[in-house]
Amino acid sequence: MSEALARWAELVARRPWTVLVASLAVSLVMAAGALRLQVDLSPEKQLPADHPYVTVDRRIREEFGGKNFVAIAVVPQSGNVWRKDVLDAVHAITLALLDAPGVIRQNVVSLSSPYVRVPADRGGTLVVEYLMREVPADAAAIAALRARTLGEPLLRGTVVSGDERAALVLADFYDDVGPADIAASVERAIAPWRSPGRAIAITGAPILQNTESILIRQQGIFFAGTVAAILIVLFLAFGQLQGVVLPTLTALLATAWATGFMGHAGIPLSSWTASVPLMVVTVAAGHSAQMLKRFYEEHRRLGDRTRALVESTRRIGVVMLAAGATAGSGFAALSLVGVPTLMHFGLGVACGIVAAVLLEMSFMLALRALWPIGRDSRGEGALSRALGAVLRPLDRVAERSPRAVVAAFALVALAAVAGLPRLTTDIDAGSYWSADSPVGRDLRVFRQHFPSTTSLTVLLEGPPGSMKSPEAIGLMTRLQEAMASDPEVGRTSSLADVIRRTYEVFVPEDAGRALPLRSDLIAQLFFLSESPAFERYVDRSYSRSVVTGFLDREDSGLTRRVIARLEPVASRPPAGIRVFLAGGVGPTLLALNEHTVHGKVLNVAILLAVIFAIAGVLLRSVVGGAYVAAPLAMALTVDLGLFSWLGVPFDLGGASIAAIGVGIGADYAIYFLYRLREEVEHTPDVDEALRAAVDTSGRAVLFVALAISAGFAVYLFSGFSAFRRVGFFVPVTMFVCSATALMLLPALVRWFRPRFVTHRPRLPEPERLLGAGGSR
Repeated sequence: MSEALARWAELVARRPWTVLVASLAVSLVMAAGALRLQVDLSPEKQLPADHPYVTVDRRIREEFGGKNFVAIAVVPQSGNVWRKDVLDAVHAITLALLDAPGVIRQNVVSLSSPYVRVPADRGGTLVVEYLMREVPADAAAIAALRARTLGEPLLRGTVVSGDERAALVLADFYDDVGPADIAASVERAIAPWRSPGRAIAITGAPILQNTESILIRQQGIFFAGTVAAILIVLFLAFGQLQGVVLPTLTALLATAWATGFMGHAGIPLSSWTASVPLMVVTVAAGHSAQMLKRFYEEHRRLGDRTRALVESTRRIGVVMLAAGATAGSGFAALSLVGVPTLMHFGLGVACGIVAAVLLEMSFMLALRALWPIGRDSRGEGALSRALGAVLRPLDRVAERSPRAVVAAFALVALAAVAGLPRLTTDIDAGSYWSADSPVGRDLRVFRQHFPSTTSLTVLLEGPPGSMKSPEAIGLMTRLQEAMASDPEVGRTSSLADVIRRTYEVFVPEDAGRALPLRSDLIAQLFFLSESPAFERYVDRSYSRSVVTGFLDREDSGLTRRVIARLEPVASRPPAGIRVFLAGGVGPTLLALNEHTVHGKVLNVAILLAVIFAIAGVLLRSVVGGAYVAAPLAMALTVDLGLFSWLGVPFDLGGASIAAIGVGIGADYAIYFLYRLREEVEHTPDVDEALRAAVDTSGRAVLFVALAISAGFAVYLFSGFSAFRRVGFFVPVTMFVCSATALMLLPALVRWFRPRFVTHRPRLPEPERLLGAGGSR
């Protein structure tokens, strides 16, 4: 392989313009696909389609809606909601939403919604009345409205908060209405009613999706910041224009390939795939910097640009191909997760990594053949000299006390492992939004006044009319009781509530007793209480109905716990009725998190296996494969330990960080150990070979780690907490991977003297390919 690469480099050196134009033409064709990119934030694309909770949720939404719920809280700056200006706002917002395009009218809920009604006894006649048809004109009428609202058990903590400091308006939209249109409709409804004395907070899946689309547009800013950070690191590393331009060009062209591939393949931009350019530009710049660093080394040694081009390609090309194969395979393995957005993300990044390798072996070789190095052929900037000054004393420590270095890393690993019992895989979606962002501030309002907004919905199915049966009403009641037994379920609702409340109004003397489950009584109560409000709970044939619980948090652990309480009841339904657990926000989030975490764990395991196999073949040693995998295992252990001790869950975000870190950090040990084997060819003294490898490959490893860390650190300035975590943990992972490769591996080599380093067939001499001397 080395000889083939050298011959290829010689061909490129002879025909640089041909290679340059050809590679640019292919890049243009690939990049043209970016013009076809579309933004798609559909939650369906982020969910595992075959998960039972997802399939149940889809069936529920087909009949009852629920996908596009929006919640609006009207909160006066002082006092409570029982003021005419607040009631005017609620009334006007409700009417505006009832007329909004695509709204599901029966799912609009508020003090003044026509679908919120209360049963009342009017002179012996049971009527179901509006709660607030018109806004009360005076204090007495407002007081009467307050008494009627607070006296109605079905409305407690719903349209008005328990502390009476906030009023709620809920609206739902059909599936074919986009998040941007929903957000625009909601904004038109609430905009006239914002004022210094009255805050209005909004939340819901469409609002969050619309915010995500804004974040996607902001990715361009983060990408520009990443490129700027990489440029600074490259200039400090190489100290000359060529050292900045060549890796940056590789990175930008590889990014163009990746985005173009996504467009050609019909992969849309989503909250995941929007970060593909940032991933590719950092990884591609790192690979190119490794190649360029070796090119400058060979030029200083050989004094000839063409010979340096051929020799650097021969010596490091195989390593770059291996490193690219490991990282590309790792990201491509995300296809196994089964979540479309993650599969698209993995394929996009894998394409970018493959593109970076191909461009480095074609376009960049041609550019280096054409572009004179200039006066300063060292290719060493201030950062390179500083890193050399840091690496030398660190290597002396590893040389003098290898066992102490190994012990230090072992202690760090033990400290990380000690925190693992604290590690959780449960997701709290609310924590992804920074408290100082608009979304975070509005979520804080809802946590304060309406904490129970995370839905968990159970679907009941049976023959037509079966939902009117006493057995069905009893089942609904038992399901509600099971949910309500958890202290973090704020409230529940079902058709049984309406029937039970009608009975309490109709027979007040028996209100303290349970509803008698008699067919004649249930039928009469249905006849008396039937109203448009029924449409929220049951279909028109009375064959399907929903029971909904509202959880205090979007926490997968809480959802799992409540579902466990429901399972004994759901497993013993009355004859003819089937129970399906469960739909709603809580279960779909639980499904996404469980599926993704499992898939990411599988992804990391596959990646480690691929790295082990490729490194073993490259180094011709099983032990060598283990040495290459060691830094990744160490980085993964430290990441999990940090997650544990810092209280960061290993949820879909945390698992993605681990997979990204392992995928990117796979190169360091490969580059270092392969360089060490080269150095051993020229000296029998392993310690001397290690010093040379640390001083040369070690600097390149740190260049790459710093460039990648600087690129991802721009996410620390994001208002999205999930991005901030990436901006913190990826640099930490890069630090651990590089430190392990440059300190732990040398210490292990000095201690154990593995045969794959000290005994191996000699590499072909440069003279056989270059026809000239050049001993090292």
